[in-house]
Amino acid sequence: MSAPYSFPPLNGLRAFEAAARHMSFQNAAEELHVTPGAISQQIKKLEDILQAPLFHRDSRAVTLTEAGRLLQPGLSSGFESLDDAVQQLKQAAEHQHITISVTPSFAAKWLVPRLEKWTTRYPDVDIRISASLGLANFGPDGVDLGVRFGSGNYDGLASSLLLKESFVVVCSPIFIDGSKSIAAPEDLRNHTLIHVAASGTTPGTDWQEWLKTAGIEDIDASRGLVFDDTAVAILAAIGGQGVLLSRRALVEDDIAAGRLALPFDLDLPLEFAWHIVAPEDKLKRPEVSAFSDWLLSEAQIEETE
Repeated sequence: MSAPYSFPPLNGLRAFEAAARHMSFQNAAEELHVTPGAISQQIKKLEDILQAPLFHRDSRAVTLTEAGRLLQPGLSSGFESLDDAVQQLKQAAEHQHITISVTPSFAAKWLVPRLEKWTTRYPDVDIRISASLGLANFGPDGVDLGVRFGSGNYDGLASSLLLKESFVVVCSPIFIDGSKSIAAPEDLRNHTLIHVAASGTTPGTDWQEWLKTAGIEDIDASRGLVFDDTAVAILAAIGGQGVLLSRRALVEDDIAAGRLALPFDLDLPLEFAWHIVAPEDKLKRPEVSAFSDWLLSEAQIEETE
């Protein structure tokens, strides 16, 4: 009767696979964080168990024997499948959150007020907000999905239109009635204009375009208060500090709640819009795809209201 078969040790198989792939004991040792001597010993034990040499060894290089050539493909495929299974398990355990990149103003004025609906529907998937004007890092440990204001054309990213956008004039309801009420665009000459201008841009250019559309030419569009953050500018308008030209999506909730009013029925459509952007591989994760769909449904609800 033959002796019972003994399965070769995993460490020896892993050492052989790495050495066969690199054709180097030194490189295999660096990959597996052991010494070249340890790699050599593990392969020697494996050869003793298999009763067959796996490498031709000389002072300058190693090459596979016939037995080594037979063993290497199946082992490489097996370890690759094993690594994939482990990574999938790690992702299932770790990826119970989604990291979303949005501009600070969109986070404060549109996304955050709606997140309670998401957490009610998906209580097991946490949302992490990265509020920044910078480019998102969509690496393995970075952002999963972004919302950006622009053309929608982003190299290497899938893009979906979330919201079309326009400029609207908003103010505190106190300006609708009173001694300095705003009834027509001409009345803006009696009020402080509130601007949102990023660093390096000229305040008033957006107001200038809107006033031109409204047919007003004798108001200095550069005067007034200037903020580099839309959410802060909206707070100033709510507080009655002046009249703000804002992207409509960012003030819809304040208008609905009565904190802001629309003195004119005049929108200035914008070429750019809000888009959902993400790499295709990120959208393959069910929770990321579900969040993208949820954003689109929230935008559709807003457009029909």
